[in-house]
Amino acid sequence: MQDLTGEIAIVSIATIFLLLISGAPILFLFMHRRQYIRYLTEQEQTRNLHQRELLQSQLEIQNQTLQQVGHDLHDNIGQLLTVTLMRLNALEDETEHSDLQPSIQQTRDLVNSIITEVRALSKTLDHDTVNRFGLLPSLQFELDRIQRVGKIQTQLIPLGNSYSLGEQVETVLLRMTQESLNNALKHARARTIKIRAEYKPDKFLLSIADDGRGFQVDEVMNRPLTEAGAGLNNLYRRAGLFGGDCQIISQPGVGTRIEISMPRIQPI
Repeated sequence: MQDLTGEIAIVSIATIFLLLISGAPILFLFMHRRQYIRYLTEQEQTRNLHQRELLQSQLEIQNQTLQQVGHDLHDNIGQLLTVTLMRLNALEDETEHSDLQPSIQQTRDLVNSIITEVRALSKTLDHDTVNRFGLLPSLQFELDRIQRVGKIQTQLIPLGNSYSLGEQVETVLLRMTQESLNNALKHARARTIKIRAEYKPDKFLLSIADDGRGFQVDEVMNRPLTEAGAGLNNLYRRAGLFGGDCQIISQPGVGTRIEISMPRIQPI
């Protein structure tokens, strides 16, 4: 009986030993795979962080450059135009009864319009505009500037209770809107442009739509480097910087719609 018990114990120990030996490689592969997945995850996080920091630096440089250009427009070009206007006023007085009066008045009105546009443009280039006035007034200001030309009808449609997304995010949204509007003005031949800004509890949705001639998105995105513009890629990259998403929806003959989604609570 004791011999039988001893044999059972030996067999049990041997079985356990064999199981350990056969299971060790599986356990090793499992642990190795977990470490490899963790390594890949850390590499991806490091790469994303690096790309985010790089894009943030680019945006900061761009904002500083645009702000400087805006200040130069306001201070230098604006002053020169004001001096020109003063000279035209003086010239108008000097030629009060001359046949040149209508031409001088037309030129003065034109210079006044240029001064107004330069001041408006200097504001759109200043990133402090969003911080001072908020996103919705800044978007309306952009549309009003286009509307004054008289060729394109514009509309801003706000939905929901507005809230702040933070200066950085709202500045990026304004730059993305400016990029989209610029593309519409240059290429779309649109008659109307509408911006829809929807404040949801968990995210902010921005849509910029025109009724222009549209284009094939895949064809534009796949153009060779010598023919491709950076505008569309900039939209995707800027949205992803703060955990958002951008979709470009367009077809020839049916216009273009840019849809941007930004989370309300930004990832740390």
